[in-house]
Amino acid sequence: MAMLFFFSVFNPQNLRPQTVALWLFDEPQGVYPSSVLSDSGPNDYPLVLGLGGRIVAGKNGNALEPLEYPEISIPEGEIRFGLKRLPPRPDRTVPPLSWHNAQFCALMTRGENHLRKQVGFAQATSTRLNLGDFDWTVEFWFLPTRSTGADGVVFEIGEGPRGDNPAVTCLRLAQDFRAFVLENTPSGQMVNIPTDAAALQPGGAKWHHLAFVYSAARHTLRHFVDGRPVAEVKLRPLQRLKPGEEDYMSIGRDGRWRRPLQGRLDELHVFFGQKYRAAFQPTQTLSPRAERVRALRPHIAGPPLLFAGNQKTQTPVRLGSRKYLLIDDALIEKMENITFAVNPPRVEEVVIDSIRGPFRKHLTVVEDDSGRIRIYNSVEKDYLQVLISTDGIHFTAPDLGREYFGRKNIVIPAPVGGLGTPFLDPNGPSEERWKYISDFHRRGIYLFVSPDGLHWKRHSTYVLPFRSGTQSCAFYDDQQQKYLAYHRTDVLQFPGGETRRETAFTESESIYPPWPFRPLSPEQVQKLKKKFPLRDPQPWFLDNGPLTPGGFSFEYPHLFTPVDTLDPADTDIYVTKAIKYPWAPDVYLAFPIVYFHYEVEQPAARRALMDSVRGRGSGPIETQLAVSRDGFHWRRYPRPAYVGIGRYGGRDIKTAYLAQGMVRRGDEIWQYFFAETQYHSAWIKRPEGRAVFRVVQRLDGFVSADAPYDRVGRIVTRPLIFRGDRLRLNIDTDAAGYAQVGILDENGKPFPGYSVEECVYINGDAVAYEVEWLQRGSDVSALAGKVVRLDIRLRGARLYALQFGNGSGQIESRSLE
Repeated sequence: MAMLFFFSVFNPQNLRPQTVALWLFDEPQGVYPSSVLSDSGPNDYPLVLGLGGRIVAGKNGNALEPLEYPEISIPEGEIRFGLKRLPPRPDRTVPPLSWHNAQFCALMTRGENHLRKQVGFAQATSTRLNLGDFDWTVEFWFLPTRSTGADGVVFEIGEGPRGDNPAVTCLRLAQDFRAFVLENTPSGQMVNIPTDAAALQPGGAKWHHLAFVYSAARHTLRHFVDGRPVAEVKLRPLQRLKPGEEDYMSIGRDGRWRRPLQGRLDELHVFFGQKYRAAFQPTQTLSPRAERVRALRPHIAGPPLLFAGNQKTQTPVRLGSRKYLLIDDALIEKMENITFAVNPPRVEEVVIDSIRGPFRKHLTVVEDDSGRIRIYNSVEKDYLQVLISTDGIHFTAPDLGREYFGRKNIVIPAPVGGLGTPFLDPNGPSEERWKYISDFHRRGIYLFVSPDGLHWKRHSTYVLPFRSGTQSCAFYDDQQQKYLAYHRTDVLQFPGGETRRETAFTESESIYPPWPFRPLSPEQVQKLKKKFPLRDPQPWFLDNGPLTPGGFSFEYPHLFTPVDTLDPADTDIYVTKAIKYPWAPDVYLAFPIVYFHYEVEQPAARRALMDSVRGRGSGPIETQLAVSRDGFHWRRYPRPAYVGIGRYGGRDIKTAYLAQGMVRRGDEIWQYFFAETQYHSAWIKRPEGRAVFRVVQRLDGFVSADAPYDRVGRIVTRPLIFRGDRLRLNIDTDAAGYAQVGILDENGKPFPGYSVEECVYINGDAVAYEVEWLQRGSDVSALAGKVVRLDIRLRGARLYALQFGNGSGQIESRSLE
């Protein structure tokens, strides 16, 4: 594809000037070697950071500097992960690339194919990066920081193999800072370009804009410093390098990783055409991020969290007119004969059947602005598709006017793997109303934006520098005014060596990249190895080799960890499916996808289930339920499973993956799950057994406070202050159960007329049952603003939620205090 692009670019004579590549180097400071350095130009030419480069503070955001990474011990391992030192081939002098010799600063290469390479490097010699006898401009910001006693390389493009083929085009700064040197091997030229030596002396704090402009018609190279022309050099016609099967482009060092540049490099821009012909005022930044930051609007703010950190205080809870869900005991001071119980949803019908071809199991469900229900997931080549329904039961593939793999409903024609979550962002401007946080091309986790959820654009710099193992679950939290996200990490192992999955938790006040990042030092890694069962190799960024990023380690807190006292051994959480519940504050829900591994070292009786003769696979998968009051501290309810395995719609389901997201229809919550009749990593594939089901949950009904049938249960709340004139309950007593509510003062005494005994029996099934008392009726306005406690007695009943409010009608959804 790169060759086709080359011929389409260079054969026509009437090409318009345009950016070839723009490396902003705005990745987070301290990102690890093997991290991608993104190209913000139209052609998407990524680089990878090596052991000989660092991201540091720049003029505009961050910058690249050829500094060595702290020395680390490289463990022995597989060749493809760069963990084995290899000798040179018999016909070469330079050893193949591995972690043992990956001291490059920044690199793209089509060689080194013994290594894992997943980021999609361009063939530099078949692009306009291969500078020759056509008009071009190279510009960048430069901060001289040191003298190295040798020339320093800005960039070097080589036909390859690197170090053994001398054919290169290279721009470097002379060791005395008096000139740049342009070497163009194909034309046999090595040209000195005088520069402003006084401006480029190291030790100062001033950044300088440097530009080099080549005219093919005049065969001249003009050099500008801070917009001032300082030199014009006559050359013989430059020649392009021949396309190389093992070509490379190295920035900050040469192809043998020598001759480091003597300073910091920011916003390296390669431009097709003569961008400057006379003196000019340098643009302060080419990054679109600066304009975006200036245009940011204040975040939509919800009420402050009432129960963050699972803390209970004696101060009155300012409940106001908020809806309170009984997912835990956050508002409860004491209780008797009460248990919190999971309420699995009712499985309805199959909504997507007869699935053909690739179909990723990680789905996201979103209700759009017109009330239609969308399901997003990935198909061929991990491209993202959308299916749309007006009734939530019959889904169709829209015709978006473009076709990939015979599908006309592809919304992101790029390898995202369904490893993200599209969502509507209340803070987004109209052209960026939709957000999608996802892995892209195994380079990192990126932000995509869209006005309609159908036409997406990717921000060139990732939000997080890690290769994602599965779906990242993200959302905006109006109560904390932050974006929360949950990502899988594979850095841990079970005693038998199998991967133990956990969740890395990130939060950011801005949706735009980069998000907060703090790298682990080699010393911190050594401490972690003593505390946790870390997988090899360590540091974890070594895991995928020097040309593909690693995954999350312990840069962020770990959540959803297997609990030894709760979970069977060798059981872990595949994906969290965490969300902020839309219809009540202070409620976060997760639907962990729990994986029971057969492929274990012990016991043998369990490992026997993995035997191929049984036709199973590596294990079954179910969906459980977890709840939180702040998105960080979670309580998991493993039983009953929220959506377990079993027979649904005539299918014997072995894996059940609940979709990310939910929609509301009246007093019902609709959710969806993907199911298979085969096990994970199945020995026997049954693609015809794949389907998507709809399930129905009661509004607010995920967990309830249950009282037994044979005796009374009691709940006494913490002191609280409410607002409103009515108290309503979401409750189900069935026919022979009941409940009563008393309102107590600060000392635990009933307010006159509001005792439990005077409460008219609550009997029935309703999401907004209005509580009343014999003499007072349902009006509680006389107690509004006072410190009160609720004394709730239940028998044979389930209590889901309570809310104070005004007048008649349903329980309100998201009320402030």
